Amino acid sequence: MDVTWFRAPADDAGMLNACYNALDVHVIHGRAEEVALLHEQRPMSFAGLLTEVGAFAGVLQAFGVGVGDEVVVLDVPPLEDTVAQLACARVGAVHFDERSPTPALVLAGTAAGLDVGRDLGTVPLITVDDTGELGWEMAMRAGRTQPAGCAELSGDAPLRVVGGTPVLTAQHLLSVAAGEVVDPVLTPLMAGRTLVLAGRS
Repeated sequence: MDVTWFRAPADDAGMLNACYNALDVHVIHGRAEEVALLHEQRPMSFAGLLTEVGAFAGVLQAFGVGVGDEVVVLDVPPLEDTVAQLACARVGAVHFDERSPTPALVLAGTAAGLDVGRDLGTVPLITVDDTGELGWEMAMRAGRTQPAGCAELSGDAPLRVVGGTPVLTAQHLLSVAAGEVVDPVLTPLMAGRTLVLAGRS
């Protein structure tokens, strides 16, 4: 598989976007209705997944989340987690699957166990099970009215942080494309194959 650049690296790290490489490129090349994701036996096309990802990316933008901002995703079901990962990549936010002292937004499966006053302060919290002030479905309805496009990111921009270590966008995408790294979400999607989600709903 190839990596699509907005501007190929020359004397700098180049410009690209991981979400664009996972979704937009397939829609642009006429594969919009092919199955991108299978969740609980329900298929979702590349166009359908792009719509969902664009909507949550719009939610992030509405909260002022942009390039370099940290988004913490905790104990979220597989479908919402996948959408959130790709949406973070779309706007250039850094995806954390662990706590961070400086998040711009938190997406959690439930508000249970989170002391919103102490743990988050004024940080927005979206919960998948609707136990917080803003639930996933309500947020997504709002996001669908103003979905976000792809940010053009420097190749050395962090895509996510794993175990305290930043994963740099270009290096990771090139490693995925070369088959040197298996990314549960990006490997199948960048290759235009179906991502099969397992686990709890």
